[in-house]
Amino acid sequence: MDANVLRAERTLTHLSTIYLANTDAVTANIALVVDTILAQNLFAYLGKPGITMEIANKYTVAVNKWVQRINSMTREAKKSSETRFAGALLMKHTALQSPLLLLDNATEWTSNLLNIISKTQITPVYQASLQTLLVFMDIVREVPALHRDIASAKVPQMNLTILDLAEKNPDLVDTVLEILMCSASWFPTLFRPSIDKTEALCLRILSGAMSRPNPQTCTLAAQCLASLSTAGGKMAVEERWYDYARKAMGTIESCIDHLMFNNAMQADSKDCQSRFQLPPFADNFTVSIPQAVDRITSMSDLLIALLTRPFSVDLPIPADALVALASKLALVPMRVANSKSSRTEFSLIPMLTPEIQRASIRILATMSMALGNYMLPYLSAVARTVAVINTRQIASPATQVALYKLIQLYVEAYDYGFVVFLPKEVLELAISDISVQSKRQTTAITATSQASALSSSGSRKRGGNGRARTLDGLMTDDDIQASLVHWTDVVLAALETIMALFRHTPTAISSTMRTQLDGQILTLLMLDMVGSYESPFACRQTDTPYKVALYKCLQASVVSPDPWHRAILPHALTTFTAGLADSSPEVRSVCTQALDVIELMMHARLPAQLRAPDSEENVEAEGLIAGSIFSDEATIDAALTGMLISEGADFVESETKRFKQSSALKSHAATAVENAPTAVHVDFSAASSVEAVEPEAPAFAFAPFSPQTALPADMPTAPAAAPASIFTPKPTVTPITPKPAPAQTKQAPKKPAAPVDEGDDNDNVIPDIVMEGSDSEDDEEL
Repeated sequence: MDANVLRAERTLTHLSTIYLANTDAVTANIALVVDTILAQNLFAYLGKPGITMEIANKYTVAVNKWVQRINSMTREAKKSSETRFAGALLMKHTALQSPLLLLDNATEWTSNLLNIISKTQITPVYQASLQTLLVFMDIVREVPALHRDIASAKVPQMNLTILDLAEKNPDLVDTVLEILMCSASWFPTLFRPSIDKTEALCLRILSGAMSRPNPQTCTLAAQCLASLSTAGGKMAVEERWYDYARKAMGTIESCIDHLMFNNAMQADSKDCQSRFQLPPFADNFTVSIPQAVDRITSMSDLLIALLTRPFSVDLPIPADALVALASKLALVPMRVANSKSSRTEFSLIPMLTPEIQRASIRILATMSMALGNYMLPYLSAVARTVAVINTRQIASPATQVALYKLIQLYVEAYDYGFVVFLPKEVLELAISDISVQSKRQTTAITATSQASALSSSGSRKRGGNGRARTLDGLMTDDDIQASLVHWTDVVLAALETIMALFRHTPTAISSTMRTQLDGQILTLLMLDMVGSYESPFACRQTDTPYKVALYKCLQASVVSPDPWHRAILPHALTTFTAGLADSSPEVRSVCTQALDVIELMMHARLPAQLRAPDSEENVEAEGLIAGSIFSDEATIDAALTGMLISEGADFVESETKRFKQSSALKSHAATAVENAPTAVHVDFSAASSVEAVEPEAPAFAFAPFSPQTALPADMPTAPAAAPASIFTPKPTVTPITPKPAPAQTKQAPKKPAAPVDEGDDNDNVIPDIVMEGSDSEDDEEL
C-alpha cells in the first residue's frame, strides 16, 4: 500500500509541476495528463487506512498542489482558452475519481465554472464547463448535506445562466437541453423559477422557429419539455402532463388541417387553447407544408417522451384519442390521393408522406410499450391503421421497415389478439419482399432488352483473339452484377416479422401462405448454398445478419409446424447440416441449435424409468420355470403368456409357486428310485392291478398322490411324480391308473430339457405389461 501511495504522490507532483507548469505545457501535454489520471487512478488513496503517517502527509501535499493548480487554471482571467478548457476537463475527471475532493472544493469549483460560462468563450470551453457542471450536480444530488450549500445556492443560478447561453450560442442547444432535463428531474423544487423560460425554449425548437433542427435536437427538446411535468409548480404533476399531451395532439390536428387546406378551425378561440401557441405558418405553401410536417414529427416526439417517462403518480392517458390521432395521420396520404382538387400544393404532400406515416407508426409502437394490456380494446383499430399505410404506393423503404417493426412488436405482445384483425395483404407483402423472382424480374428484363438491342444492331464484341463473341447464353460482368440480389433492411424486417408469426401465431397463417413462406425461405437458403458464380446473391461480409434471420425463420417454422401442412423437416435437416460448414460463426451457432431441436423432435426421449427390483422368490421361480418343468420352452412361454392374458399377474405367480413344489417332489422321487437296488416294472396295458415283485433288497412303496391345487382345464398337464416319503419294509406296489390328458390339449413331443443359462438373467422373464390380442402361434394354440 505504501509503495502505491508513494508512486501516486510522485506522479501527481510531476504532473502539476512539469506537465502543467505553464500555458504551453498545458497545450502540449493535456492529453497525456488525462490518460495518466484515467489509467493510474491517482486519487483513490484519500482517507484509506493502513498508510503510514509520513507517506500520507506527502500524498496529501501532492493532492493539495494539484487542486491549487487546476483552480488557478480556471480562475484567472488572463489564462488562455486552452488553459480554461484543460482546467474544466481536469476538474471533471478529479471529481469522478474522488468525490471527497469535490465535497471539499464544491463551492469554489462551481463558482469558477459558472464564471466561465457567463463570459464569452469558445465553444469547446463551454462544452467542457457544462459537462463538468452536470457531473457536479449528479454527485451533489446523492449527498443530502450539500443540498443546502451547493444545490440551493447554485442550481437556480446555473439554470438561468445556461438558458441565456442557449439563446446566444445555438451550437450548445443539445448540451443545454440535457442539463435542463437532468436539473428538472433531480431538483424539481429548485427548477420551478425556470419552467416558463425552459418551456418557451423547447417550443421554439419543436416549432422550427430557431431553424430547422436535426432529429436529435428535437428529441432532446421533447424530453426536456416532458420532464417539466415532474417539476410541478402552479399545476399538479398529472394536470401538467395531461395539459401537455392535449396540446400536443391539438397541434398535430391543426397541422393536418393545414395540409388538407382546412383552416376554418384556426379562428376558434376555444380550439386555440387546446394546442400550443406556435408561430403561424408561412404564406408560401412551399415553406408552410414542410413546416407543418416538421411540427407533426416534433409533436409526435413530445407524445412519445410523455408516454415513456416514468412518474410516481397515476396519469390520465387518453388512449382512444391517441389511437384516433394515429389513424388520422395514416389517412393523410389516402385523402390526398383521393382528392379531386387540382391544387398545386397537393403535389408536395406525397413527397413528405413517409414522415407522416412514420409518426403514426411511432405513436402506436410507443403506446404498446407504455400501456401493455390496456391496448387490448384498440387492437382492431391498430390493425386497420396498419392496413391503411400503403407502402407499395409510397415506395419508402424506411416506412416499410417501420411498418414491419410495428407488426412484429404487436404480434409478440398480443399474439392472436392482434393477428386475427390483421389483413392477409400484409403477409402477401412480406412474401413479395423476400421473393427472389420479384427482385430479379427487373434485372432480367433489362438484360434481355440489352441483348436484343445488341443483336438487332449487329454489334458483336471481340474477344482477345479478334473473334466475335455471341451473347447467346452469356452475360457480361456488368449484367451479372446487376442481376445479383442484394439484401436490404426491408428484407431483414420482413424476415423478422415472419419469424414472429411462426413463433407466436403459427396456426393463424393459412395453409397456402404457409406453403409459400416455407418454400420461399428454403429457396433463399438453398440458392445461397450454391456456388458463388451461380448464386443470385451478392456475397458480402455484411450479409451475415440476413442469413442468420433466414435460418432462424426456418427453425421457427420447424418448431411450430402447421398441422394441415406437409412437413418440411427433411429439407430443413439438409439445410441446417449444410449451414454447419458456413464461414460465419453466427450461422454455425444457429444451425447447431436448430439441429439439437430437430434431434429431439425426430428421436423423442422420455425420462429414464427404473423398474423395481424383483423379489428373491420371483427370481427363484424364474430359474425353475426355465428348467425342466415342461419339456418345451415354447410351451412354457405360451402357457405363462396365456395365463397372464386371461387371469392376470397374481394367478401366474401362484402357478409359478405350484410348479416349484411339483418340481421339487419330482426330483426327490427320481433320486430315491435311482438309489434303489432293484427297479420296479409296472404294466399299464391290461390289468388295473399290478402284481408285486419281490426285490432282493428293501424297496419302497408308492402311495397315490394328487396335487393340492388342480390345474385349469386349458393348461397342458405333466406326469405327476410321487413323493418318496413313505417307507415300508415289504416290497409292495400299489395299483396306479393313468389319467387321460384333456382332448383339447395338444401333446407336445418330449424333448430334453433346455439347460438353464446362468449368464443371462433376462431369459424367459415374465412380461410386466398387459397386452391385448395374440401375437404368436403359441398363443393361438392356447
